[in-house]
Amino acid sequence: MTRSAVVVVIDAAQEAVGRHRRVHDPMERRGVPPHLTILHPFRVTVDDATAAEIAEIAGRIAPFDASFAVVERFPAGVVYLAPSPADTFKRITAQFVEAFPDCPPYRGAYPDPIPHLTVGTGFDESAAGALAATLADDLPISTTVDRLTLLVEDDRGQWTVDRHWLLTGQAAL
Repeated sequence: MTRSAVVVVIDAAQEAVGRHRRVHDPMERRGVPPHLTILHPFRVTVDDATAAEIAEIAGRIAPFDASFAVVERFPAGVVYLAPSPADTFKRITAQFVEAFPDCPPYRGAYPDPIPHLTVGTGFDESAAGALAATLADDLPISTTVDRLTLLVEDDRGQWTVDRHWLLTGQAAL
């Protein structure tokens, strides 16, 4: 494993965004499913102690409903779906930052990362607008978030699901 990421996989988005991600998101071709990032990059090695700490965080979070009804853009041509409730995802990320201060989100480039599900990158303004209009026909996407997932990258740059932690809500978020 060369690196890892803690994410929420959004299987419910595959039908709406899969064909677009195959063309416009190089991470899809490397095995990354539709997801919302909680913490990336994460540790190169996820040992038993780290896995137990993630399980403890997951145990404090109750499963919750989320939807993706709005298409947004980041500078540099990134088109993404914005989740609702975004604040819940932000609180989960904050818990991970507190537990793993050696792993700042996006290596610290974005101190307050915006939760998002990337659909594609490298768009000019016109192409981004066209994709946003196309995506709007398939929205909203609704799902129940009930687990955290560890994605790992191998030496060839391919990503796979390593394991999951169920959200159990034993304590309030």
